[in-house]
Amino acid sequence: MNESGNPSAGRSDWLLLLLSGEATGASGPPELDPLRIQKGMFLLSVRGPARDLYKFRPYDWGPFSAEVYTDLDSLTARGYLNQRAVPGKTWSTYEVTSRGQDVARTVAAVVGPAAVRWLRSAREYLITRSFSQLLREIYAEYPGYAVNSKFEG
Repeated sequence: MNESGNPSAGRSDWLLLLLSGEATGASGPPELDPLRIQKGMFLLSVRGPARDLYKFRPYDWGPFSAEVYTDLDSLTARGYLNQRAVPGKTWSTYEVTSRGQDVARTVAAVVGPAAVRWLRSAREYLITRSFSQLLREIYAEYPGYAVNSKFEG
């Protein structure tokens, strides 16, 4: 949703919708970790209903886009996401706030049922894979993104 309150389907709107299990009807935990967020936006950008949203490069844990973090920070600053530190880890999880859920439902109506179904399926795919399994599957399908990986599984 742009600053004037008019719905749009910009990058951060798609990101918010992926994070919102409520708006897409996805089951599972309300929060996602950065690995799953990065891989979800990668899959959306390469084979989903919104192509080329982000520019990805091979990095430590596969496809990575710094722009995803920029959008996460923006959504958090706007009150659409809560960022929670994970004890003992260097990363945080992200969860959609009630205000963000309202925006996500509006975005869902704008992008339409087919896109919402795709995002629901993608989110469920992301949360049903272990860290290792998710990376193995992404690397198998997109081996060019494994070239700088620290993953040894």
